[in-house]
Amino acid sequence: MKYIPRWLEARLLEVLKSHPVVVLTGPRQVGKSTLLEHAEFLKDWRYITLDDIDALEQAREDPKGLFWEDRPTIIDEAQRCPELMLTVKYLVDKSDRRRNFILSGSGNISLRQAPRETLAGRAKYLHLTGFGYREMHGLPAQGLLGQIWSGQEVKDSNTKPTIDLAQSIWRGCLPGVVLASNEKIALERLSSYIDTYIQRDIQDLVKIRHPQHFRRLMEALAQATGWESVQDELSKACGETRTNVSRYMSLLKDTNLLYELKGYCLKGERAYKQSKCFWFDSGSACFLAGIRSAAQLKKPHVRGRYLENFILQQILSWASLQLSAPEILYWKLKAQGAEVDFVISSAGRAIGIEVKSSNEITFGDTRPMREFLKSHPQASKGIIVYAGNKIYPVATNIYAVPWTVF
Repeated sequence: MKYIPRWLEARLLEVLKSHPVVVLTGPRQVGKSTLLEHAEFLKDWRYITLDDIDALEQAREDPKGLFWEDRPTIIDEAQRCPELMLTVKYLVDKSDRRRNFILSGSGNISLRQAPRETLAGRAKYLHLTGFGYREMHGLPAQGLLGQIWSGQEVKDSNTKPTIDLAQSIWRGCLPGVVLASNEKIALERLSSYIDTYIQRDIQDLVKIRHPQHFRRLMEALAQATGWESVQDELSKACGETRTNVSRYMSLLKDTNLLYELKGYCLKGERAYKQSKCFWFDSGSACFLAGIRSAAQLKKPHVRGRYLENFILQQILSWASLQLSAPEILYWKLKAQGAEVDFVISSAGRAIGIEVKSSNEITFGDTRPMREFLKSHPQASKGIIVYAGNKIYPVATNIYAVPWTVF
């Protein structure tokens, strides 16, 4: 299978010029190992994976011996041996910060906490998401979202999608699923991914007495993706205590599989602050929700919810490349019910993003966004992402934007 260059490569190369250590995290199977093995500028680096039993044993018993060769080193699956970080710190300091390391692994607790305590001031943390739509098709990282965020003018234009929207949502962002030659293989890979995650990643972190309850919780969360989470309802759905539901949701967030979006609320504003939860991948969300083919997403009321999840993937992919990662939230008034699906906020500025599954956007569709812009002067523009193929202004500072160029 031909390697598709990742957007994060440029950011990784840039960071290595200023930091001796890079910690690369992200959900399992989003392509971390593939990137580290194929990126051209890493060809001369030594590659060690702690999936290798011998390498893992030496990392635990003779870490200095493992790094006998004085050259830039990649340590993949680094979360398997958190104590190795002390040796990395020692070698970086001994070389006066001239020796470089990349530590990579699934974003679980041991990998995230150990380096922060041990490698303070030495490491930069980068996050790899699954494929963005534009990334997968070889398009530049600076899409329309980046242009709007940087204050550039939005120009009218027409686009032609190269793939069906429902198919894109259903396949999601995992490289193995996105690149599968047919739906049957994609479905098998999604099934394998969910099962492997439960058996491997979660059990590595904590003992789960009733894995079937945990599976039902994931299914309930997937069916309610984009809704405000109510733990009492989730507890009833999966047969676990509220305490365990909270604990399991924390694990899902710590492993970067579940994203929690907080409510955007100014002082004195009567807006919701309760969190919403989304899966990192619309394909996994569809599978867990029982959607076994793209054809099931033809129904607008079903497609809309998972289209939101798909668009969040694109936002996360873009945000991971920013020098200072912006905060991603949502906005919903308690009284009028006006709601904006996503708000990107950073350093006193913001933009609003609405998601519609329709093929056309009218002025009437802009009411929530107009309300949002009116009451939030720090928000410069509003974007309505939709299933059509034309970029055009719908109202003052509000633009209809096709999902393919977002």
